Amino acid sequence: MSHNPFTADPAVPQRLAQLGTETAGKVRQAARGALVDGVLPRDAVEAIRRRFALASVRELMLVLLDLAKQGARPSISDFHVGAVGLESETGNLVLGGNVEFPGTQLGFTLHGEGFVFTRAMSRGTNISVIAIDEAHPCAHCRQCLAEYARSDRLELIDPLGHTLTLAQLYPWPFDPSHLGERGAVPGRESWPNLKLLEGADHPLAAQLLAAGRRSHSPYSQCPGAVVLSLADGSHVSGLAIESVAYNPTIQPIQAAMVELIAHGHGYEAISGAVLGTVIGGAVDYARGTAELLARVAPDAPLTIVGWSA
Repeated sequence: MSHNPFTADPAVPQRLAQLGTETAGKVRQAARGALVDGVLPRDAVEAIRRRFALASVRELMLVLLDLAKQGARPSISDFHVGAVGLESETGNLVLGGNVEFPGTQLGFTLHGEGFVFTRAMSRGTNISVIAIDEAHPCAHCRQCLAEYARSDRLELIDPLGHTLTLAQLYPWPFDPSHLGERGAVPGRESWPNLKLLEGADHPLAAQLLAAGRRSHSPYSQCPGAVVLSLADGSHVSGLAIESVAYNPTIQPIQAAMVELIAHGHGYEAISGAVLGTVIGGAVDYARGTAELLARVAPDAPLTIVGWSA
C-alpha cells in the first residue's frame, strides 16, 4: 500500500461505525428508492439525512459510497470504485462508479471520479465536494479534476476522515492556465456558432448540436458529441471534455456511455449512434467511437456527421 501523508479526523470513522451496518443499509435502501437516473435530488437528500439523524450531507455521501459502488462495471479488474458528488448549484448528489470495457484498449476506462464529473458536465453543474473510497484518486483522475475551472474549490472526503483539497493532492498541477485557458465550465456554450457542414443533416441534429456546443475542446478546436439512440425510443448524449494534458481527455462516446449507464440502460439497449466531429481536424473522434461502439453494441449503426465552428 502507498504511504498516506495526510491527517484524518478520527471522529468520522467513529461516527460511521456507531451508525451500524443495519442502519447504513437502510439509508442506502431509502436512497436507492429515491434515485432518479443516478441522482439523489436535494429534497430526498435532506429527508434521508433527517430520517436517520445523520450528522451532515457529507456523512450521507460517505454512507452512499457502497451504493455508488454497486453501479460500477469493472469487468476486467473486478476492482469496484464508487464516488458521490455534491452539485453546488442544486444540492443534488450524483452517484457514479468505474467502468471498464473488455476487448478494447484500456484508454476507454472510466474512473469513479471521472464518471461523476463527466455526468455533472453533461448536466451543466459543478461538483463542490466528492466522496471517494479509501483508494484516493490516481494521478490520471487528479489531472482530469484539475481541468475544471472551479477545481480550486473542490473538496474530497473519505470514510477514513480526510477532508482534502485538490491542491493538497496535486500541489503543483499542469492546469489549463499553462495553455492560456480558463478550464471546463459546465453549462457553458463554448461553440455557440457550431453548425453542420453544408448538405449534412440528421434527424437528431438538434440534440447533437446542443451537446456539441457545450463541448470543452479549447486545445484542439475540434468539438465533438455523440447521441445514442435506444431501443425504447429515448436518446442519451455525450460531449468531449478535453484535458490540457491531452491523454486524460474524455471522448464523447465515453461521456455518452456514462449517460447510458446512469439512466439504467445496458449496452444492448443501443440501437444506433451519431457522432458530430470536425472532419479532417486536429482531432477526429470517428475511429475511437467506432471501436468502442463495435465492441459494446456491434449491431448498432454509426453515422458520422461533419460540422464546423
